[in-house]
Amino acid sequence: MNMPLTARALPDLAQAPRVLLLAKVHPYPPATAGDAVYSRGIIESLSRTTRLTVLCADSGADRSIRPDIDWHITGPQRGGRVGSVLSRWPLISWKGATRDYLAELDRLLEQKWDAIILDNLGLAHALPRAERYRTAHPGTRLVYISHEYEYPTRAAKYDSYGMSLPKRLLAGRDLAKVRRSEEALLRRCDIVTVINTADLAPFRKIAPERKYLPLLPGYEGQMVSERRIDAEVPRRVLVLGGRRSEQKRQILLDWMAAAHDKLHAEGIEMVVAGDMDEGLRSHLRKSYPHAQVLGFVDDLEALFASARMGIIADTTGGGFKLRLLTQVFQRLPIVGLKGAISGLPTPEGEGYLGADSLKQLVSLVCEVIDDTDRLNALHEKVFSDSAVAFSWEARAEALTRTLAGDAGELS
Repeated sequence: MNMPLTARALPDLAQAPRVLLLAKVHPYPPATAGDAVYSRGIIESLSRTTRLTVLCADSGADRSIRPDIDWHITGPQRGGRVGSVLSRWPLISWKGATRDYLAELDRLLEQKWDAIILDNLGLAHALPRAERYRTAHPGTRLVYISHEYEYPTRAAKYDSYGMSLPKRLLAGRDLAKVRRSEEALLRRCDIVTVINTADLAPFRKIAPERKYLPLLPGYEGQMVSERRIDAEVPRRVLVLGGRRSEQKRQILLDWMAAAHDKLHAEGIEMVVAGDMDEGLRSHLRKSYPHAQVLGFVDDLEALFASARMGIIADTTGGGFKLRLLTQVFQRLPIVGLKGAISGLPTPEGEGYLGADSLKQLVSLVCEVIDDTDRLNALHEKVFSDSAVAFSWEARAEALTRTLAGDAGELS
């Protein structure tokens, strides 16, 4: 049984803060990565509690989506990488620092804003302009929406790529710029939000005087009110997530190499679902013929109902993984690498199962695939523990109160 999440009546916005939110891209499909999903949730929820204007780059999404929001959509972000080498900005920020984006930002900064939100490390290029605005308008607060602790996450990604020496040198240069930009945002914005409270400790070492606001992601999809896994459910596991980035491709390839033959030998089906290019899809189908490779799937509900667990096999990349919430509220038991499951308000071993390596993860899947009582206990526990923890409405209200000067939820 599915039950929709509903929002309460909209408040009177006449006295609400005027907020300018600077985002990387228009966060709707084809922008489906986790950072876009998180940005979308923040934008849509803040539109109900503030007088919100959003500046973003074109992502190819339908511009008629959410016409109630004051969108300012510029041309697309830059492509390629070479141009970022001589820039002061890391690649993720250089891509967005286009002439038309900055020109539109300058026009918007002629208006009066109570707060300017820089959503993601990709907006580091806007920090100098935002600071100049704050100097001229001392009542304006600058907010950095962190999506993860970027420096160590990107360092681990680069280490996993197996790059040539020239590429490694360029990656090291970009990583140094990531570190400088991230630390500047932490030190020079008035408020920093964190998607995962585990980021608070390292952030406080960098900027101990800063005020921090936990901003866990919300969930607005369908919730499965009850589910019972039994012997009639296929012995099937799901591997979910977009695979457009080099890092995400490699994570999937590492998992397939470790798991495909063993799971097939144990009679366990594996389904891979998520946005990927045709080249990767063809490679997977040829190299791993016993796995079902679906690519992007619009409606995951039936797929979730037909599986016994979802696999989280990310060997690199930190932060909170938004696909976890879909599995939680669709009652798909979570089994994965311990380092890849972070931020859920539920204990390991009770709300999810964790392993230390891909080899151990494959063995764990084989061990518990037929223990339906344990699988049911897992999804019941994590659902119960998470039911009230991931509300976009509550997040927007907390952030709006903070922008209005209430420091009660800051740490």
